[in-house]
Amino acid sequence: AYSAAALSFLLGGLGVPVVLTGSMRPAVQADTDAWANVFGALAAIPRCTAGVFVYFQQRLLHGAQVTKWHSDADDAFRSLGREEAQPDLGAIPTELNFQVQRQPVSLAVVPFYPGFQASMLQRVLESGVQGIVLECYGTGTGPTEDAQLLAVLRRATAEGVAVVGSSQCPIGSVLPGQYAAGSLLVQAGMLPSGRMTREAARAKLFSLLGAGVSTDALSTYWRRNFCGEL
Repeated sequence: AYSAAALSFLLGGLGVPVVLTGSMRPAVQADTDAWANVFGALAAIPRCTAGVFVYFQQRLLHGAQVTKWHSDADDAFRSLGREEAQPDLGAIPTELNFQVQRQPVSLAVVPFYPGFQASMLQRVLESGVQGIVLECYGTGTGPTEDAQLLAVLRRATAEGVAVVGSSQCPIGSVLPGQYAAGSLLVQAGMLPSGRMTREAARAKLFSLLGAGVSTDALSTYWRRNFCGEL
């Protein structure tokens, strides 16, 4: 799922389909699912448009919308968006196509939970990260009654750290204006991720920052649908 999300952004404009597959049991086992997935992936290529996909357990899944759903079942992966959606290849700007060399980017994924403290986020920032994916409650809320936490976020974004917010829920959208708590996070500089999966949010942030997109321009790029992630 992470590889599919990353390639969805890194191979923009390639013009051919890329299909990832794998198995839950090694190919040498008698009950392996490897060969069914490999042959199924090959057979799926003719019905793929350009873009990245995952083929698993008779399902062809959108690479920018896929997540791992089960730890040991054969149908371990799910598409959390519309499986029939195709990547919006026309939205890939020249500076973000597959020919652009990405630079290394230090990112962190930070989940909110009861008892989360501002000092915890501060320590993450002190590690030198360039971007953070905040995994918020529900529609994009968090422990915003903590004024220190909001102050840390404001300081981080003012210093050029990119902060985006995704939802801990597997289904649904980040709607920061629905509750005051979500609005406070946005006012502190967090960019909401809409319906993006955690894998897609991290991959998109890496791709944009790695291509040299500045934090000032990030909000414009973040709202654009590059490969069906939204």
